[in-house]
Amino acid sequence: MVETPRSKEALTKLCSFLAGDKSSKRENDILGDLFSSSTQTHFRSVDVEVTFLLSPVAHRVPLYFTVPHEVLPGTVCLVTPPAQRKYKDKVLRLSEEGNSVAQRVKKVIDTKKLSTKFVDPVAVRALANSFDHFILFGVKKYPPQLTGEFLGHQKSPVWVSRRGGLREKLLSAVKTVVFQRRGNSAVTCRIGHTGLLLEQLNENLQSFLAQMTSHPQAATPQDILHIRVAGTNTDGRRAGLPIFSHTFQIPHKMPLDESEGPKTKKLKRK
Repeated sequence: MVETPRSKEALTKLCSFLAGDKSSKRENDILGDLFSSSTQTHFRSVDVEVTFLLSPVAHRVPLYFTVPHEVLPGTVCLVTPPAQRKYKDKVLRLSEEGNSVAQRVKKVIDTKKLSTKFVDPVAVRALANSFDHFILFGVKKYPPQLTGEFLGHQKSPVWVSRRGGLREKLLSAVKTVVFQRRGNSAVTCRIGHTGLLLEQLNENLQSFLAQMTSHPQAATPQDILHIRVAGTNTDGRRAGLPIFSHTFQIPHKMPLDESEGPKTKKLKRK
């Protein structure tokens, strides 16, 4: 576990930076305001940037860490196994019962229709820009449409199993942090948003760091160069505040062995 004694101070200053812009509400068109029950508030994401001295072994499947509070606000696209009608009815039933996560699910599509409707890059780009988050529910084979260029839009889908029921898995999915393992020297993970309280953000941060540094396939504290909490405001400006930095042990005086001393070349006698 890495020690971050100034994490609360960094989160306070970061949230102050993200909330500094007055235009914190999402701009809707006239029809959107006409048919929506209330004006939606657009929360800014709070991320953790981890830079490695030794990056984790590359793997196409990311790691998923569940934290105490919500990580994913906004609209959701639910990807399910065939057939999607069964899951649409379940989501509608949960939404009518007042489930807050189900009410944010704006599209339910199975993997079969996903592979036929979204083939070219233009369609994939439109899909990525249409929803805030993507949840894969019980999908055995990862859809190729959600790789490559799709991941370039910084929207990492959350995979959950079907075991436990749709209601519990939706609640678990919105509290999940995605840790990508692409062999890069750094990774950015979303741990919350500005709609959470400071204590809730700090609890998410500490829970994520504890799980990341204890997982055998993630990163140990000795392999981490530095950790920052970061976010981008509505103007597109990004700020990152360090909360952990690796301490290098460098001796003040290097021991000089006689056998390793400078060697002089002997001159040949003529």
